Amino acid sequence: MIETSEQFERAEEAIVKMKRFLLAARATHAPDAYAALSAPILRELQERERDILAYLSQAPEVVAGNAGGATAAHR
Repeated sequence: MIETSEQFERAEEAIVKMKRFLLAARATHAPDAYAALSAPILRELQERERDILAYLSQAPEVVAGNAGGATAAHR
């Protein structure tokens, strides 16, 4: 579960690396070998993307003590 912007950034970077790896593997592996190699990575990609969407779906928390009601993202 992603709870911070730092975790979000790390998840995004991991997704990019996995996608680049899969693109390279597609070019160098036979179809059967690629299917076996890619299946667990594709599941991991789906999990990370779900985590990212869940994080982005959450409203930003209001900063404690801020009378104006601004969120941390709008300071």
